[in-house]
Parts: sequence; C-alpha cells; structure tokens
Amino acid sequence: MNRWTQGVILGIALLVLPGCAWAQQGTITGTVTEAETGDILPGATVQIVGLGTGAATDAEGKYEIANVPAGEQTVRVSFVGYQASESTVTVPEGGTVRVNVQLKTAQAQLEEVVVTGFGREQTRGETNVSVSQIDAGELTETTEYENVSDLLQGRTSGVTVSRSSGNVGAGLRFDVRGGVSLNSDGQPLIFVDGTRIAQDPAPGFDVGGQGTGSPLADLDPSNIESINVLKGPAATSLYGTDGTDGVVLIETKSGEQGQDLQVEYQGTLGVATKQSGYNDDIYPTADRLNDIHRQGNIQGHRIAVSGSGDITTYNLAYSYRDTESIFPTGEGQRNNVNASIEARPTESLTISSRSTLAFNYYDRPIADNSIFGVLGALALDAPFGDFTERDSSAYFAIEDRQRVRKFQQSIELSYRPEAVPGLSLRAQGGADISARRNDQTRPSQYEDVYNSVGGERNALDSDRRRFNADLTATYEYDITSDLSATTTAGTQLFTESDRQINATASRIGTDLITDIDAGTQLDFIGESLSNERSAGIIGRQQFEFRDRYSAEFSVRRDWSTRLVAGETDSFKEWYPAARASAQIGDFEVIPDAVSRLNVRASWGQSGSLPDLVDGEFLRLQGQASGFGSGAVIGNVGDPDLGLERVNEVEGGFDVGINNRYSLSVTYYRQNTDNSIVNFDPALSTGFGNQSVPRNVGEIFAQGIETSLDVTALRTEQHTLSFNANYSYREREVKELGGQSIFGGFQRNVIREGLAPFTFFGRRVEGARFDDSGEYRGPEVTDERVELGNPVPDHFGGIGFSATLFEDLRVNAQAEYQLGHQTYSNTARFLALRRGHEQRRALQSELDNLQAGTDRYRAVANELARTNPNVGEIDNFLQDADFLKLRTVGVRYDASSLIGSVAGVDQLRTFTVGFSASNLFTITSYDQGPDPEVNSEGSRGLIRGQEFLTLQNPREYTFTLEVGI
Repeated sequence: MNRWTQGVILGIALLVLPGCAWAQQGTITGTVTEAETGDILPGATVQIVGLGTGAATDAEGKYEIANVPAGEQTVRVSFVGYQASESTVTVPEGGTVRVNVQLKTAQAQLEEVVVTGFGREQTRGETNVSVSQIDAGELTETTEYENVSDLLQGRTSGVTVSRSSGNVGAGLRFDVRGGVSLNSDGQPLIFVDGTRIAQDPAPGFDVGGQGTGSPLADLDPSNIESINVLKGPAATSLYGTDGTDGVVLIETKSGEQGQDLQVEYQGTLGVATKQSGYNDDIYPTADRLNDIHRQGNIQGHRIAVSGSGDITTYNLAYSYRDTESIFPTGEGQRNNVNASIEARPTESLTISSRSTLAFNYYDRPIADNSIFGVLGALALDAPFGDFTERDSSAYFAIEDRQRVRKFQQSIELSYRPEAVPGLSLRAQGGADISARRNDQTRPSQYEDVYNSVGGERNALDSDRRRFNADLTATYEYDITSDLSATTTAGTQLFTESDRQINATASRIGTDLITDIDAGTQLDFIGESLSNERSAGIIGRQQFEFRDRYSAEFSVRRDWSTRLVAGETDSFKEWYPAARASAQIGDFEVIPDAVSRLNVRASWGQSGSLPDLVDGEFLRLQGQASGFGSGAVIGNVGDPDLGLERVNEVEGGFDVGINNRYSLSVTYYRQNTDNSIVNFDPALSTGFGNQSVPRNVGEIFAQGIETSLDVTALRTEQHTLSFNANYSYREREVKELGGQSIFGGFQRNVIREGLAPFTFFGRRVEGARFDDSGEYRGPEVTDERVELGNPVPDHFGGIGFSATLFEDLRVNAQAEYQLGHQTYSNTARFLALRRGHEQRRALQSELDNLQAGTDRYRAVANELARTNPNVGEIDNFLQDADFLKLRTVGVRYDASSLIGSVAGVDQLRTFTVGFSASNLFTITSYDQGPDPEVNSEGSRGLIRGQEFLTLQNPREYTFTLEVGI
C-alpha cells in the first residue's frame, strides 16, 4: 500500500471516527415547572445520576445537557423547597430526548433529609425520632450571623441556647429538653463534619465570673451548610455515654456535582451597640453606665471558590471578621480557612476531606464579680474610692488577651462494592487540635489600686487534642417482596488529652518588659495533664414493611478508661434502644388534604460516668510547704460506684397538609437513676474536707415539643413561608439521699421535690411592724422555700421568610422564653452601698410619714422588698420572661438588573444586604439591661444570676456580595 493510499484511509478515519463517537452520544433537553401552578422554575438543578454532569435551568425554566452517553440514563431534578424528581430515559445515539419535569412543593418539609445518627439519613416523614434541622446555608444567604448560637436561637424546639455575656466569643450554654443528668455538664456532644470537637470552654483566666469562650465561637457561621440536633437518649443511644445530653451534627459547605467554577466575595461592615440602658429608677449612675458603652465596629471579608471536575467537587473559603465589643476594652478577631474536597474515582468509592484552620484573637474586659471591673466601679461607686476622683486608666489598663490556634480535619471513605449489592462500608476519622495562650497583665503604675507589688503577670498555655474514628458497615436487603431490612455494625473510637501550664509573677518593675520571667517574685506555678479514651461497638437492625412500617432495634457496648473498682477495671456498659414508625397518610380514613402522616415512637438508654478517678478509693497528690514537699489526700472515691443511667421514651407524629403545612408534635419522658451525689464523710475517717460519691440520685422530666411550618405563597416570582415552635418542660429531683446541692452564694439549689437550679431562700411576705406601728424590717418565712427557677418552662420562636420578584429576600426570627426568673446581684449590692435609688426614695418617704397610717404601711411593704440583708434572694429576683427579635435580614440581588442595563453577563450574583440582631426586647425585667446573661459563665450550678455582667449587643451589618 503506497503512502497516498495510506493517507486517504487515515484521513477518512479521522473524519469518520469522531462521527462514530458522536453517534454514541445524545442530548437531553426539557423544561422544569411547578406541578401545582405550572410556573417555570429557573435555577433548578438537573443532573445525570452517576455521571457527574448536569445543568441549571435558565430564566425560562429550560435546560440542555449535551454529550450524554447513549442508552438508559437517570435524570434527577432538584430545587429548594420542592421534592426532588428522578426519571429514567433512553438517550438515542446522535439524537435528542426531551424530559419535561414538574416538581411538587416539598410536603412542608416532610421530605427534608435529616441525619438521625452515625451517618444515617432519612426524610423527616420517615424518621422515628424527633430531629431539629437548621438549613444554615439558606439562612446565611439572607442574614449575617455573628455566632453559631444565632443560627439556633428560636429555631430548635426543645432546645434553648444562650450566651453568658456580651464578651466577643463568650461561652454558650445549651439546655436540651429536661437536662436530667446530674453528673454531666448538661451540654450536647458536638460533631463538625464528623469530627468530634471539644464543647467545654478551654482553660483560661476568669475575667470576673466569665471563663473562656465556647469553641463554637471559633467557627464561621457563613461556612455552615446545616445543623441537625438530636435531643435525647431515644435518638442518641448509639453515641453511648457521651450522647446523654444530646448530639449536635454540624456540616460545612461543599461543592456540588455538575457545578462550574464559581468565585464569591463578601464584604461586611457594621456596628455593635448596647441593647438596653440601665434603669435610672434604680441606678443613680445610670447615665455614666450607659455612656461607658461604645459603638463597636464590625468588619468582615470572605472569599470562596467552589466547583467540580470530572470526579471531584471542591469548596475553598477564607473568612476574616473583626468585632469590637460594646465595652471599650473588648475585641475579637476570627480568621478561618476552610477546605472541602470530595472525589469519586469510581462508581463505588467516594473519598472526602474537610479541613478548618483557625487563627483567632480575643481581648476580654474585666467585668462581672470583680472589684477591678469598670461596670462595678461605675454602678457601685468603687469599693476603693469614688471612681470620678481616681485615674480611670487603672480600670482600663488590665489586659486579658487570648490567642487561639485550631486545626480540625475530617477524612471519610465510603465504598459500595459492586460484587455485593446493598453493602456499604464507611470509615471516618477526625482530629480537633487546639492551642490557646492566655495572658493577663496588671501594670505596675497602678499597684496601689490592684494591691499587687510592682505589677502582675499571668500566663497560661493549654493544648487540647481530640481524635475520633468511626467504622461502619451497612447492608440493605430484601427478605420478601414486602419486607426489607437494613443491618448496621460498627465501632467508634475516641481519645482526648488536655495539658496546661500556668504561672503568676509580680514585681515586674517596668511595663516595657512583658515577659513573665521579668517578675522577681513567682507567686504561683502549676501544670496539669489528663488523658481519657473510650470505645464503643454498635449494632442496629431495621425492618421496613411495604415502605410504610418501620421497626428498629439497636445496642451499643461502651468502654471507658475511667476507673471502677479501684484500679482493677474500667467501665463497660450496654445502651439499648428501640424505635418504630408508621406512614399512614394514605389510609382511607385519612382526609385527602393530608399529604403525609407519620406516627412514631422510640425508647433509648444512655448514661453519665463518674469523674475520672471517682472509682478509686484514695488518691494522693503532691503538695509543697514550708517544711518541704509531701503528699496530701487529693480525692476520695467509691470502688463500688456505678454510672448514672438515663431512660427516655418519646412519641409523636409528623403531618403534612395540602403540601403547604407541616406540623410536628413530640412528647418525651425522661428518668435518671443512680445519679452520683457527693456526701461529707464522718470526721473519724480522717478524709478532711474531701467528699465521697454515692449512687443515690433520681431525676424526672417530661415535656412537649411542637413545630409548624407554613408555605403561604409560592409562585414564579414570590414566596412566603412562616415557622413557629413551642416547647414545654417539667423537671423534678426525686431523690438525693436526703441532702441538697447548693451553687455558689447558696442561691441555686438541686433539692428533692424541686426542679434543678431552683432559686431557694426565705420568702419576703411584707413589712414587719412593732406594737407602735413602726417599721422593723421585712417579714420573712421561717424556712427557705422555692422562689423561682432560671430555666424557662415555656419557650419557642416564630419567624418568616419571603422572596419578592425573585431578587429580594427577607427573613426574620423571634424567640420567647416564659416561666423563669433572673437574680440581680448588682441591684442588691447597690442597696448594700445605700445607692439603690428606689430604696432611698422609699426610705425618704417613709421617714416623713406617720407610723400606723395606710400610706406608711404601704410604703413600708415596698421598702421591705428592697432590703439587701434579709430575704435578699426574693427581693432581687424578678420575672425574666422575654420576647426578642433575634435576627432580621434583607438581601437584594441586582445581578439581573446590572446585566440588563450594562450588558454584563459575567455576574452570577451582585447582592447588597442589611442584617440586624437583638433588634428589640419586650420584658418586664428592669433590674439590669439583659435578662439572659449569667455572671458565672456558661457552666456550673450558678444559673440566672447577673452581677455587673456585660449585656449581649445589638448588631447592625451591611453586606456586599459579588459572585462570578
């Protein structure tokens, strides 16, 4: 064959082969509309399942996907607020197939996918436990949020979340359902992308009563996609001991399959101000207290890059936020780098990695229960002299600075072997590593004020490491044509270690040297190290009959390195659970308007372990003294000590009506046995002031949770929806072995017959008069009685979201709490210092009245209610019910307008927005500016007590977002 012939053949091949390849591919086109109205749905996502290709519908609801392999393909169409649709079509070689899709509105969130534990996903209409889900990704598209707590407040039935003070990055406290565990800290287990993070505040110096901030404050809310909250052992038993107080599952944003490269920038500017002023009827220095609060500046920047390749999706983001406190010496800076990458090298294997790197800084003002706090100096006129007559710089010169370095990493592998249909294997590992430096300095030039010689320097370094690993195997199979089953087995491993070292030195000499080594007097040095490991194996069996009835049984076996029976063993426990549900919405007796009805019931057990060495009879610790070093009793335990066990029964239903209304109702009942209570030993034991733990406690709780979602309007250009939730809880301590547990200052108590944390003291019944009618002080009860409780009995939220003309979005969320009280130690101390305006006015009026007259007796009764020495708890305890407008957000996307006017089509989004938080509060509480704060931080038995505590701020922010 000559070269000419070879060239002709080669040329023909080059022309024919692409045509052959093209002939093996086809095109899918169509239009996506709403089933109910026929309105087109621009922006709907159309994907070819398994290929990683897809498209979005245009302004007319049309789409086209070219180069689709010929043959049978599955087309999946999804859109926010609608039920996803899948259909199988045959793509002709070299031809076009048209697939028009009508999407039904989501059945009032009953088709919403929620996570019910260990990576298992179910629709809300199928789940057999109550789960609260927050669509953070959608919320942050409209509203700017300072903190993760802002996403949760007023939106989660059965759960309240509060910040203990207005400090930037302040501690968070969750109250989940009845909170019936005495031996845990009452806080839920928290996972971020499958990584278990430390939920308790890191070690650090107190600034009055506030400890260090919550680790959740280090997260950027704008990078969160969703939050699922599991509320009790009925839902969390598979998490074992650590899931007693609930589980919070946070998922960050990731790229989407079929998504082109997208780049987004968001800039934020705003201010923070005080919510409320001090009451001048109580505080003589109200003007000065109000004026000391400043307008803090807020600045933020965020840039994100996301997209997908043939087998990968990715999302990379960096965010910076600088928030000044409403107090002159407070500030917080948050730097977050987030990276999410997912690869699917084969149809069977998925590999994902999610990383977060944080560099954060916090300056905290001295406040709360501190004689060095500016609020105290202003409100109480300073214990060491008039504030106005001293150099105020002394109060502002104290520095408390924290530097936080944090790294979180999650890696997950999912494998579905083709050789074993129905089998899926999952391995997930996580790491949460953080280092925190806390420096607190009192300059030498104010040593007479601080009562420290030559100034003082405190330094603390802490290192916290958390590692977890989850391995699960799930097998789905059919037993008969009507009966299917799912079997799951797995294990969970966890290890945590904490190390800290801190020192205090004085006689620094000069403020030009900040090294703690410059102190010639070492006042304190300490070091601590702890390590704890736990493991669990799980088994779960689910049966489903005719896709309607579901029954599930699970068990977990837990191990922990906490000591039991001295040093001879470690804890091992079983935690069983059972759940069932039935979808009965299509029964003939059910009205046609009911689009979905799911009835569910569940039971589960969990527990709380003793402290690390409470199972050891006696532990000594080193002690230095003037006579040398030696050993002293460090802890006295009980080798027979067992764990506290929590049982929960839950039942409820989820109903959807006309695909627009969704109602969820849940009743729960919790009972805790064998709670660990500390008893004082007999003097003859020689244990000194050490206490001995015993299993004697019992607590009961029950409650109701309801949530309602309404889609009032949905057209091509407009949407309007509402949400509301209401919860009630009732709690009672049944048994404590005959003793009571008091918090600091003897105000909060855990006592038999009362709800935990009850305010307990003598009730003021009015004024006491002598025989001549003269006022002789308050008349109080002989015994201490229940006065109130800091935890609300009734709580919930209400909100709405709307879209107008496609481009304008608005949402708002309010929260209410009822049936609780707050104690103002600030007002009491003001009365002790004879500065309480109301008390002074009443005393002045009483002095000018005739004893025995009706007016005299009326004023005396009012005066008795302000006495700071007798009946002081009752006198300064006030109802703290409130309604707060938590957040308001407005966003307008001008990209379409700019594109039509300027002819620019590269802009995907050009959005301007305004957000506000804590916009207004309706409350009868007037002894302080904020009924929510707590002077002793976010942990411990002291609850609902305000003492010179910085109020939570009101924030206004403006945002500009540009996306291409």
